[in-house]
Amino acid sequence: MRYLAELAWAPDAIMQNEQLHWRVLNHDTLSVACEAQSARGEVQLGLDSDGRIGSVYAPDRPRREGATFVERPWRGRFYDYRWHDGRWLPFAGEVGWDVGGESFVAWRGELTNWAIEV
Repeated sequence: MRYLAELAWAPDAIMQNEQLHWRVLNHDTLSVACEAQSARGEVQLGLDSDGRIGSVYAPDRPRREGATFVERPWRGRFYDYRWHDGRWLPFAGEVGWDVGGESFVAWRGELTNWAIEV
């Protein structure tokens, strides 16, 4: 799920990863899923007004709570898009969970370097 949610930072994977399964949910929301062995992950990608990935959402992202994992709603956003090496990339993002009716940010970061490795 994390890989799928971070596709905004891996734009080439959007076109080249043949294991991604895409569905259009509405005019500004896509679903992307992938399977690995017996596991399957799926997230929703919300498009911003420029058609770029502006948000991510999964209703069931596992979260460690004590000694177990609990599936919780998980959401994030990407922003500060810049043209870099021939691609639009978000230079900032954050994700977090919804727990007990409250949303909180668990991680926030800024992109400081991005390059294609060959």
